[in-house]
Amino acid sequence: MKKLLLAALVSTSLVSVAGAADLTPPMQPPSVVDNGVGFYIGSLSSVSFLKHTDFDIAGLNIDTKYDTGFYSAIRGGYNFGSMGFVTPRVELEVGYGTASVDEHRVGGIGTFASINSYGDANTIQGFVNGYLDIPLAPAGDTGMLSVFTPYVGGGVGAMNLKLRKQGVGGVGTLMDDNNTAFAYHLDAGVGINLQSIPMFSGSSLFEKTTLDIGYRYTAADNFDFKAIDNSSSSTDFRSNAVTFGLRKQF
Repeated sequence: MKKLLLAALVSTSLVSVAGAADLTPPMQPPSVVDNGVGFYIGSLSSVSFLKHTDFDIAGLNIDTKYDTGFYSAIRGGYNFGSMGFVTPRVELEVGYGTASVDEHRVGGIGTFASINSYGDANTIQGFVNGYLDIPLAPAGDTGMLSVFTPYVGGGVGAMNLKLRKQGVGGVGTLMDDNNTAFAYHLDAGVGINLQSIPMFSGSSLFEKTTLDIGYRYTAADNFDFKAIDNSSSSTDFRSNAVTFGLRKQF
């Protein structure tokens, strides 16, 4: 009788252990946190405020003031992932910019009325850029701070500046020449992780997509030009810009 009771108890225990095993969820591998490493492509556009350029003709210095300009570029780069408190990335950028002449002045004096001045300043720009992203939240965090990532950086490269058909009505074109020089830019802004914003989070289109909003200062020196009378002179390029860009990482 005791043997029968012992056998029944052992059998019941085995059934209970088996049932408990069935109820225990299988072990899942730990989730992998995206470290941000990878290639990306993107675009960049800006509203640019070009400082004055100047050139010489017939012994006179012509100072040129510009309207608000625009710049558009394509870019591709590589994100190295988190390295302590920063995330470095490098990229290549090629773009085109333009600004229309507002007024030509002789010796800094507004001799020519704005309505009679014409022409453009066009640029083709190419840079190797480097940036440091500064995350406000640790990797994997989905809180509000994960949406915004400040960045600082800049780039070096070359710029072709064309003073295209610049002149004055009733006088004619005074300058139509181009030259290439070393150029650089300095940037600062914030990247907005669109995937972390509820209205975009459900779309695969915005997965790993960042909207960049920032400021850029661009400079290049000693562009050499010849006016229509073969007068030689040089000028510098300076611009301040508000930039908007998109980056899609793979």
